[in-house]
Amino acid sequence: MLSRVADSLYWLGRNVERAETVARVLDVNYTRAMDLYSQRDGRSETLWRSVMQCAGFHRQHKLSTNGKAAADCFGFCAFDEGNPNSIVSSVRVARSNALSIRAELTTEVWEVVNVLYLYVAEQNLRSVLREGPTKFLRRVRDWMQAFAGMSDATMSHGDGWNFLQVGRFIERAYMTARILEAIDVENEPWHEAQRLLEMCCASVPFAQWSHRTPDARDALGFIVLHQNFPRSLRFCTREVDAALHRISHEPEGSFANDAERRVGRLRALFDYTPLEEMLADGSQAFSASLVDDYEALSADIQAAYFPRLLTA
Repeated sequence: MLSRVADSLYWLGRNVERAETVARVLDVNYTRAMDLYSQRDGRSETLWRSVMQCAGFHRQHKLSTNGKAAADCFGFCAFDEGNPNSIVSSVRVARSNALSIRAELTTEVWEVVNVLYLYVAEQNLRSVLREGPTKFLRRVRDWMQAFAGMSDATMSHGDGWNFLQVGRFIERAYMTARILEAIDVENEPWHEAQRLLEMCCASVPFAQWSHRTPDARDALGFIVLHQNFPRSLRFCTREVDAALHRISHEPEGSFANDAERRVGRLRALFDYTPLEEMLADGSQAFSASLVDDYEALSADIQAAYFPRLLTA
């Protein structure tokens, strides 16, 4: 497979996953923030600042303190074309990558990406806020989840699909780690842990798994270590590891490049380290270190399969 094709598939997977996560985070918090608008204790602004961090935005962005924090955050996270992590930017980049490798995609996969791109291009902040953002956010979320189903069901599971999987699951793990870093659930009431679970699509699976009165550590343990929950860090890391080994044809347990070595160390961390040891310095410090690990893993993948060559 050509390096540029692998690169486009990888970033297609990452941007689709990013748009879906940002839409879900905004939807969950917009609903929860309704109860805070009538209060003047600053909790609404605090919630939206945590959303900015959850969504993966590194630079500080000033939010209004006059009750318009939700609109400010929504505009920046959803419609700011100058923000590379916004929904419109992620969808645009995903469509651009899909267009550049149109021959590698099935008709069904291309149509999902293109239809969503056309839908998002027709929207604007004022009209979405006037109608209520839930409809827009859930349509983005549903179409991005449809992309995952269509790609699994219609694409051949060869190298192209594997690069797509690597992109999807490394982005999912990265965004989950950022969500964990943004919310200090161990020092907050249970409703913050519930918000965390909802942002990770884990509310119902966690309730089905837990057989006692839960606490914040239980929620953290589920999102970090559950073997079968498809958004846990352990599950995502295992999927990245498996896809990389299918690409390189290297037996699992060994490594062919730095990316496989790094993801193997991460997998061993989740497989053999107790939660209490992981969180010894606090959940936010642990999550921040994971954010750095996933960024380094992404750099290793790019160096191994689609390096940026210097030109004179």
